Amino acid sequence: MMTKADPPYTPYKNRWIAVARGRVVGVGKTANRAWRAARLSCPKDRPVLLFVDESGMATAQPPSFDPWFENNLLKQIAEILHRQGQEAYLVGGAVRDGFLDDVRADGGDLDLIVPHSALRVARTLADELGAAYYPVDAERDVGRVVLSDHYHVDIASWRGDSLLEDLRHRDFTVNAMALSLNPNAPRLIDPLNGQRDLQQKRLRVASDDAIKDDPLRGARGARQSFEFGFTLEAKTKDLIRAGSAAIQQVSPERLRDEMMKLMQVSRPGAAVDALYRLGLLAHILPETLPMIGVEQSPPHYLPVYEHSLLVMNNWPALAPLDDLRLAPLAPLKGALTDYFQTQLTGNLSRASLMPLAALLHDIGKPDTGKRVDDGRIRFFGHPQAGAKIARHILNRWRFSGQATRFVLSIVKYHMRPLLLAHQDGVSKRAIYRLIEAAGDATPALAVFSLLDHLAIYPAGEGQAEWESLLGVVLKICQTYFAPKPPVLLTGKDIIQTLRITPGPEIGRLLKKVKEAQAVGEISTREEALALVIEQRSKGEGEQG
Repeated sequence: MMTKADPPYTPYKNRWIAVARGRVVGVGKTANRAWRAARLSCPKDRPVLLFVDESGMATAQPPSFDPWFENNLLKQIAEILHRQGQEAYLVGGAVRDGFLDDVRADGGDLDLIVPHSALRVARTLADELGAAYYPVDAERDVGRVVLSDHYHVDIASWRGDSLLEDLRHRDFTVNAMALSLNPNAPRLIDPLNGQRDLQQKRLRVASDDAIKDDPLRGARGARQSFEFGFTLEAKTKDLIRAGSAAIQQVSPERLRDEMMKLMQVSRPGAAVDALYRLGLLAHILPETLPMIGVEQSPPHYLPVYEHSLLVMNNWPALAPLDDLRLAPLAPLKGALTDYFQTQLTGNLSRASLMPLAALLHDIGKPDTGKRVDDGRIRFFGHPQAGAKIARHILNRWRFSGQATRFVLSIVKYHMRPLLLAHQDGVSKRAIYRLIEAAGDATPALAVFSLLDHLAIYPAGEGQAEWESLLGVVLKICQTYFAPKPPVLLTGKDIIQTLRITPGPEIGRLLKKVKEAQAVGEISTREEALALVIEQRSKGEGEQG
């Protein structure tokens, strides 16, 4: 139906609008975006969608499907299940994200529930999609359809005797909505007013037992409040505080995974502080509490705890590496971006671990702080002390060896770039030894020192120190990413030349050769052999 656009519609030219009861209740560049906006502002209305073109004509279009079906995978799944006569519902974050305009057209993890026989439904769906299948929890009737390394669909039989009972057992009202998977007549089920809470940006428990049923939900609530810009309802906060100690019952793996999600919000330090204010941090990371109230001498202007949280918050701002303050690093942006995006064992990128390293980097200070003769507070050996505490935490949470070494290298050596920046000149040998110590964590360690610096000095101060540190960071990264020089000698060469048996001495001599080559003292095989003979003679002389 073509109609002349009424005068109130003229501001919406080349836009879709949703009209209910004679007024515009939603606007968007697409029909589905206008529809979503309307559902948030007037959830009980069924609006008419109009496209207002440049000529002032509006085309009325009843919605043919709900916006969630922009997700091609979900649309395909819905058609398969509908064809089979299978009652099924989309639940959880995917429904919530539909209202938040965050539907993925290419996939994403999905959660479905069915009345019963979820394992059978999952296996049948996997066969239809040509995907892998495995039972996640046979006892609770939960199966998974694995579509790729990144996407999967979990299908569960609903908990309790009905769909409504299942939704009431969920964590928060915004996650307790369901969408019937009928592509021809989709229907939204929202018994707990999740749409209203979304509209009011409020996070509210689905029931008074929500936290008791799963204590991890308290940490999830803190995370999602930052992730979506929501406010935790007062009663929900009280329930989280009352049940905070029970989070110790959660498995280390689940706790680790939730904390790593929390570390990825735009202000991870503020999110960690929210855990503290909710009484959760004392039970999740009790080792961090001694940092609270530990004062530091200038140029530090914040106590240890607040400083660590600010370092965490600095990472998301600098992570894109396009900040004007990082202009000297621009030639290395591609290499650094690839480096940080690399996945370590455990499907964690280096970038994702940076906020955790920031939280732990000064955790050794409470045990090492001393006031010296000039009145200043010093923390001698705090990186090494902190690394011991951090290792215990990382092992407790069962991080992979690779991820553990990465975080520990930052904690243990985080002072090295800062100290180098205070020297008159930085030698090749000093940079080489730093790289040898930090290994694969070297570029992260260098960039981390910049995050640390920004949290040491008050805004507008420390500019000269920043320039010096940035120069050191550039040299470290240039050296790390430079093409590796050719191998001058092998252990076999040394054994044959010196006629000695294999042992620790071989490794010591090879290390001397690599360092001399790195700093430019030698460049040929002959020079390397001469150095080995010289070092061997020195070693024998010292023993004699």
